Amino acid sequence: MTTQDAGVDAEFRQQVVDVMAKILADLLQRSEPITEESRLMADLDMDSTLGLELLLETEDKLQIVIDVEQMDQEQAFTVGEMATFVAGHCRPA
Repeated sequence: MTTQDAGVDAEFRQQVVDVMAKILADLLQRSEPITEESRLMADLDMDSTLGLELLLETEDKLQIVIDVEQMDQEQAFTVGEMATFVAGHCRPA
């Protein structure tokens, strides 16, 4: 699904990607760049605890509330896919 198909503002989505990449780099203490193509489980070894921490910190940094009840694990294989979901399923805090 493309950003446009998801009805997501491309500029805000890119902001989400940037914030999530920074958070993941900090949480994983990783010097290699994390991009929107980085696969959450295969490349970053994401587990449920790391995923929750990522979403909570993303909410805090962007001053949003993410509707996680709408999330399906099948929707988020990469950082970019997660960012598209977040950008389309959030509201101001």
